[in-house]
Amino acid sequence: MVEKLHKRSDIDRRVAAGEAVKEQPRQTIRDRMTGQIISNERVAEKLPSYLIAMQSNTLIYNDIDVEAFQREVRQQVSRILDAIKDERFENASIQYQQFIDHYDTCFETPSEYELRESKLRGTDLYAVLEHHGKRLTAEMGIKQRDEESERRFNAVTEAHINLFFYMLTLNLALDNKIDSVQKQLRLKLGLLEERLRGLLREYIYADQIGRIEYGNIDGSLTLYGWVLLQQNELDTAWTIYSHDQSLKDKTSFSALHNEVMSIYHKKRYSTETPQELRDSAFLRRGLSDDRVRIALKLCYYLDQTAQIREYLDELTQDADNKETNNATVDVKTLLLARNQ
Repeated sequence: MVEKLHKRSDIDRRVAAGEAVKEQPRQTIRDRMTGQIISNERVAEKLPSYLIAMQSNTLIYNDIDVEAFQREVRQQVSRILDAIKDERFENASIQYQQFIDHYDTCFETPSEYELRESKLRGTDLYAVLEHHGKRLTAEMGIKQRDEESERRFNAVTEAHINLFFYMLTLNLALDNKIDSVQKQLRLKLGLLEERLRGLLREYIYADQIGRIEYGNIDGSLTLYGWVLLQQNELDTAWTIYSHDQSLKDKTSFSALHNEVMSIYHKKRYSTETPQELRDSAFLRRGLSDDRVRIALKLCYYLDQTAQIREYLDELTQDADNKETNNATVDVKTLLLARNQ
C-alpha cells in the first residue's frame, strides 16, 4: 500500500495562519567528532538531509528544502558551465544547461510527455558526465593534478550528483518509482562512488609520483600521518578514515592513531627531534595540505552520494523487497501538484 504524504510547506502555512502550533524550532546540531550537521537544517548547495520523514506520526515530504536546493542548482549553473566550456568537453555544458532548463519548464505544467522527454535528456547526460568524469579523475592523479583540472573535476562531479537527484525526482513524478527496471540510477551512482573512492585512496596512500606500495603501508607514511603529525587535526583524520572503507574493515581508528604516533616511540627518538622524525616519515611521500583539502572534498562528494542512497531507503521504507523500484509513499501526486 502506498502511503499518503503531507508537504512541509502546507504545514508551515497552517502554522502561519494559526491553524497549527509549531512546538519546537529546527536548530543546527553538529557531531562533536566530525563537525558534520546531523539535524535537518540545510547547508547551502548541499542536498537536503531528508526527502521524507515521520513527524508526529505524519509522513512529511520536505518540499521546502528540495525547492531551495533546486534554486541553488540553478544559481550554480553558470559556475559549472564556465568550468567545462572549452572544446575538450564538446557540448557537455550546453547539455547540462538544457537539461536543467527543460526540467524546470516541464514542472511548470507537467505532462507525461514532457517528463519523459526530460528523463531522456537526463539519461543522455548520464553518459556525458560519466565520460568526462573518468577523464578528469585521471587528470586529478597525484602527479598530474593542477588547479584547472581540479576546478573542472569539481564542476563535473557536482553536476553529476545534481543529476542523480533530478533523475530520482523525474522517476517519482512519472511512475512513483525510485529507479528504472534496469536499476540505472543505482548502477550509475555506484560507478561514480567507485571512482571517488579510488581517487580518495590515491590521495591517502600514494607517494609523490602517485604510486601505492603493495601490502600494508605504515600509517605515518600516509595522509593520516600528515594530518595527525603535521596538522594535528584529529577530526580531519576521522572524517577521512570514515570514508576509507577498506581500512575501516580491518583497523579501528584508535589503532590507526596509535600506529601513526608510534614514530615518537622508536629508539632513534633519543637522537632526533620530533620535526626530524616527521620529515623522515614524509620524505618522498608528496604529502601536503592541498592533498588533505582534496581528500576532504572527495569525502564530501561521497557524503552526497550516500545522501542519495538514504533517499532511496526513505522512499522504500517498509517494502518487502529492499531492491524494489516502487516507492512506498505517494510522492508523485505532490510533485505534479506542487505548483497548484
